[in-house]
Amino acid sequence: MFNLMKIKDFAKELKVPESTVYTWKLRGDIPIECFKRIGGSWFVRVEETQKWMAS
Repeated sequence: MFNLMKIKDFAKELKVPESTVYTWKLRGDIPIECFKRIGGSWFVRVEETQKWMAS
């Protein structure tokens, strides 16, 4: 199972507006593999994001 975080919580961790995270996602600044859509909501895959940030 994935370790997921709400995008609003991820944005708080980074101290940026939630809209900025969505912009980064849409522009491809953060790889799509770092996100998971469940129903109509997007979540951040914590482990994938950590791997991406470390690289």
